[in-house]
Amino acid sequence: MEMPVSSTARRSDAARAKGTIAGGEASLEASLIGTVAPLMRHLVAHARRRRAWSELTYQQYNVLRMIDTLGPQPQAEVARRLLVTAPVVTRLASTLADAGLVARGTDPNDKRAVVLELTATGRKRARAMRRDLLEAARELLEPIPEERRASVATALEELQVLLPTHSARR
Repeated sequence: MEMPVSSTARRSDAARAKGTIAGGEASLEASLIGTVAPLMRHLVAHARRRRAWSELTYQQYNVLRMIDTLGPQPQAEVARRLLVTAPVVTRLASTLADAGLVARGTDPNDKRAVVLELTATGRKRARAMRRDLLEAARELLEPIPEERRASVATALEELQVLLPTHSARR
């Protein structure tokens, strides 16, 4: 159940998003910090209201999405791409395997390495969660006037250079 947000809380969130700092000045750095994390939490909270997201976390979704996109992955590679430790991925994989969404196997080239692969149910769930997340994003973007959406798209494209998996395009 979503709690109503007061206009004062919205203004306070807006001030954080604008990146005000101690002296009242705005900085690009503070704006990035004040916008990206709260926006992502809001987007995931929006998606979580849908059925495909019941009982799974955003981190678990990321494991499913990665394997759906890239194919079977060694647990170590999942940890590297998600920027988490190996024990975190072990716990995530255990939960997903117990739910019947992921199967664990061994790497034919390295018998010590655990490889994660989606089950048919896992693949369906990953894709349903992706559709739900995209729908939530559409709903959140709806208030932005059409004439300003191109500049939002450009800004998001520019921000991709900050991602560790970004390939140098420039």
